[in-house]
Amino acid sequence: MIPRYRHLPMTIYFFNDIKKDHSFLGGKGFTLGLMKNAGFPVPDGLILDSLPGENEMNEIFQWWDKNNNQKLAVRSSAVGEDSSEQSFAGQNSTYLNIEKKSELEAAIKNCFSSINKKSSALYREHFLGNSKGVMNVVLQVMVDPLYSGVFFSTDPRTGEKGWIAESIMGLGEDLVSGKKTPMHFEEKQTGIKAPFDIENLVSTGMKVRDLFQVEIDMEWAIDKNNNLFVLQSRPITALSGKSETKRIVEDEIKRLKTHYKKETVWDGGTFAEWSGPPSELTFSIWKEAFSKDHAFSKALKKLGYIGIEQEIENPDHSLLERIFNKGYINISMLAPFYFGPIPYRMILNKSHENKPKLVFDLKQMTFKTFILTPFTMWRMLKVGLRLSTERNVWLKECTKEMVAFNDKCFRVQDANFYKEYSDDELLKTFKNEVSDFYNAHLLWPLLLVTLIETTSQNLKALLKGIDTDKNIDLMINKWMAQGLHTVTMDMNNEYKEALSDKNKQIFFLKKFGHRGPGELELANPRWSELADKAFFKNMPKTPSKENSLSYTVEADIDALKTYKKEIIKKEWLLLKEMLELREKWKMLLLSPYSHIRFIALEIARRNQLGDLIFWHSYKEIEDRKFDLFVASKRKTQSELCKTISLPTIVELEKIEEVLSGKIPNKSNIINGLALSPGLSYGEVRVVIDPDNADTDSWPENTILVAESTDPGWTGLFLKSQAIIVSNGGVLSHCAIVAREMSLPAVSEIKQCHLLLKDGDKVWVDGNNGRITLAN
Repeated sequence: MIPRYRHLPMTIYFFNDIKKDHSFLGGKGFTLGLMKNAGFPVPDGLILDSLPGENEMNEIFQWWDKNNNQKLAVRSSAVGEDSSEQSFAGQNSTYLNIEKKSELEAAIKNCFSSINKKSSALYREHFLGNSKGVMNVVLQVMVDPLYSGVFFSTDPRTGEKGWIAESIMGLGEDLVSGKKTPMHFEEKQTGIKAPFDIENLVSTGMKVRDLFQVEIDMEWAIDKNNNLFVLQSRPITALSGKSETKRIVEDEIKRLKTHYKKETVWDGGTFAEWSGPPSELTFSIWKEAFSKDHAFSKALKKLGYIGIEQEIENPDHSLLERIFNKGYINISMLAPFYFGPIPYRMILNKSHENKPKLVFDLKQMTFKTFILTPFTMWRMLKVGLRLSTERNVWLKECTKEMVAFNDKCFRVQDANFYKEYSDDELLKTFKNEVSDFYNAHLLWPLLLVTLIETTSQNLKALLKGIDTDKNIDLMINKWMAQGLHTVTMDMNNEYKEALSDKNKQIFFLKKFGHRGPGELELANPRWSELADKAFFKNMPKTPSKENSLSYTVEADIDALKTYKKEIIKKEWLLLKEMLELREKWKMLLLSPYSHIRFIALEIARRNQLGDLIFWHSYKEIEDRKFDLFVASKRKTQSELCKTISLPTIVELEKIEEVLSGKIPNKSNIINGLALSPGLSYGEVRVVIDPDNADTDSWPENTILVAESTDPGWTGLFLKSQAIIVSNGGVLSHCAIVAREMSLPAVSEIKQCHLLLKDGDKVWVDGNNGRITLAN
């Protein structure tokens, strides 16, 4: 064996020398060496821990000579790559069929530098929270393959037992990239016919699994002499919980069908700021606000509605419910709390972007509703008149209450504020803060939400006939985007200034430290806790000041061809005042809200609960009923539910149809191959070239559609809710990364990049490999 130059800054590690204490060489090189020494058919190779100098290159050339100067592969083996947590599938560079010394030197250099590629840095930032990495490089003798492929010892989509394999002729790069549709084999298939010895492949794969005692993903090749070679092995990433995803969907549908009528409609718009399923603590507090006699009910009564005076007949006893662990308002139950028993029910208006509307329902015409209908109609007229004439009165009262709230509730921002409290004082303060929040603090903000919705509808009614409903919605959205000046906008501008000025950062934290990213979720830290780290990332792009100054909503209204300009302008100014006032309330409201988090953190510290404190309800915390097993289970289930993305307005009947595939119009269903589990509703964005994709303009619920993807698409995956591709098997790069990122994905939707258009609304069912057109 050729001696290693141990005295040099870099070291060459030959496969034959790799032992169990060499894990610092990265997953790929480390496992190749262990498999080689365990007697598996691994082509000869070596690992470099840094860029070689002239002496090291001479040693590499000597090793190459001993291998008859066969073609080489130069591949990355970064630290953390090919681990049980992340595969880094294709994120770093690979160079194949190297024949010349100059090519080899260039490939080694480029492979080391590929750790700095944008896609690789984005991947590390997403999964590891750090864009930096440590690279090792593998040199390995190439196999001239007749067939290449990937073998999984268990199904990576679901975690269900049973091996799975895919293969193509020639080099395996086109299989991983999805450019070629592979031959597909599964253990559960009967009468498997393969053009190679698949029994030997399976036997070898299972022996590799037994060696590492973990379910594995193995790349392999068979040469023209039918010899099998193992080219790589790594643990199957994103496997835990995948078998649970389908069960969660099935159990949730069963639960919903048990407790609700099939025509039930939910609205998630009120809680659109929750970026995912809320924690147990967060949800339990907000749920109370929408239950009997609490903030929402009080807001309704103040406006003249009936309010929630009796227990709501559902499992949560609240209008705020969990649908696939996300927060939705049950609007089917809402109407009686406005006006009392009425013979109407809520449906979705199919002709107007599925927005809810009330329709007469003979089934609701009971003796009680018949007797009470005159009183209901009188109340509707009375409230309607008040909403037309007294909005300014409510706004003045709301402003007055806000000033008083500011004096009473704005708090010092210090996560350690409660360390000196006794246990009893701490729990008493926690109980009072939570009760005040859902019972009183939210009253005026929720009243504003109701007034804003009413005023928005009034404005749309005044504009009706001037343009199409769709264009009217776009017009009002433009007015709200460019015609408002809110305290949140001021905060964002001060944040941008603070990014490069340390003194301004201190001032910013004193003023806005009670806010932060994902601030409605109590499990997320506030800016005061993040301190310097709060200023590491840039803010999203916003319209320039020049554009804002040159545009006025009033000018838009003056240009309308209608005699109702003045009344439209008056209604807009009222809506503008309400929206800006709501943002001021939110700014203040989040101060006492942040202290609920601070107290919870102190309780967690004393009881060694860690972040699992947030997976207990507020009542469990008040009663000291801490259960780490239950809390951990809730957290895990919530993580799995991140693969499910629903529309803002949800119908139980529609979800059932999509999941079963039994929809009235069968032409709206496209069947493909399931790559990654989950269910997502969203808006299509077709991408041909990832470098030219304008992701800043994408909606939050983007469904990425492409012919195929490769590692250069990582940034686009991070901006998407689900993936649809024409090509690529269940073991392709697209499938592996989608599963790691918990993105539903479906392949074999032929010509999907031509069939689907930007703006199309679709359901992506990654459990069943099905696309359902929603429009």
